[in-house]
Amino acid sequence: MPTSPFHLRCRICNQPVDWPPPGARCPRPSCRGALQPRRNILFDPTLIEPAELGMWRYRHLLPPLPDNPITLGEGGTPLLPFRNGDLHLFLKNESLNPTGSYKDRGAAMLINSIGAARLVIDDSSGNAGAALAAYAARAGVRARIYTPAAAPASKQAQISRYGAELAAVPGDRSAVTAAAEEAATEPGVFYASHVWHPGYALAMQTLAWEIWEQLGRRAPHWVVLPVGNGSLLRGLRWGFRSLQKGRLIRELPRLVAAQAAACAPLLAYSRGEYQPHTFQAGPTLADGVAIPHPPLIEAMAAAVRKTNGQVIAVPEEEILPAQDALARSGIFIEPTAALAFAALRHLAPAIAPDHTVVAILTGHGYKTL
Repeated sequence: MPTSPFHLRCRICNQPVDWPPPGARCPRPSCRGALQPRRNILFDPTLIEPAELGMWRYRHLLPPLPDNPITLGEGGTPLLPFRNGDLHLFLKNESLNPTGSYKDRGAAMLINSIGAARLVIDDSSGNAGAALAAYAARAGVRARIYTPAAAPASKQAQISRYGAELAAVPGDRSAVTAAAEEAATEPGVFYASHVWHPGYALAMQTLAWEIWEQLGRRAPHWVVLPVGNGSLLRGLRWGFRSLQKGRLIRELPRLVAAQAAACAPLLAYSRGEYQPHTFQAGPTLADGVAIPHPPLIEAMAAAVRKTNGQVIAVPEEEILPAQDALARSGIFIEPTAALAFAALRHLAPAIAPDHTVVAILTGHGYKTL
């Protein structure tokens, strides 16, 4: 097993930080920026562990973790060929992770990186909170999850059934984050933030690596995914970039960020129209991406720009039909996940006949029953 140190740096001030970081953000009080790898991982296929299940087949390509990591069997989700007009389309069904969403990959990474902490907290619209609650329960660690009071009742119930303390906060998503960040200053608390902690996006690299393996060790031309706070978007870019650095693919897939038109700050940012203090968002069925002020929006935009990707805003009236169309093909996903499928009709004119497209289905339909 590789034993070389893994180093991080602050995206803003370049402060070096060793892995695992003592907190989710830059330790400099005057900065508090986002942490990221000092350099991209160089993917070496000889380090894949074929006997390991799910994302842990890539454990030697990730930052150092315990020899026997805590796991619920996350990763290893199917890549399904799917007929959709003339598109050469595959669906990466992340809804089949243990708690029903792709967030299990990040939660597994974080719960194996918290050291001796006995209380972990996060703020979440639902899926990240459910994932952290489940993995904390598996690890025998207390968890407190801050959610919007208006979060889907099914997601709040899931969090509670894992034994986590549920703190439902009135107001918008920003109020929920503020409450969690205040609690994170308490002694003995580890802020396992799916937005800020670099381990979350690092875990999302495993999705890129799985897609590459499942396509016969090649990259797709396009990857379409729902985008809220951007950990999946950033992690996919890092993962495919590591394959490119290892000379296993020539070009990066073009990453397509699908947002609800009612709440599309990344689209506004890409057009130079985004002002964090004045941007107005409306209600949307896609509660998982109802993030009007993503704190890492510049990094999200960079992931799209550096892959020659696009941002697509899906009209509200197209979300449920996309969800229904997949359900009638045997795949039951939540409205947020349906954004990726709904975005395909808007993307179709840019896709060449020989292009391979992967749409990532991020969460199960039972999440919003």
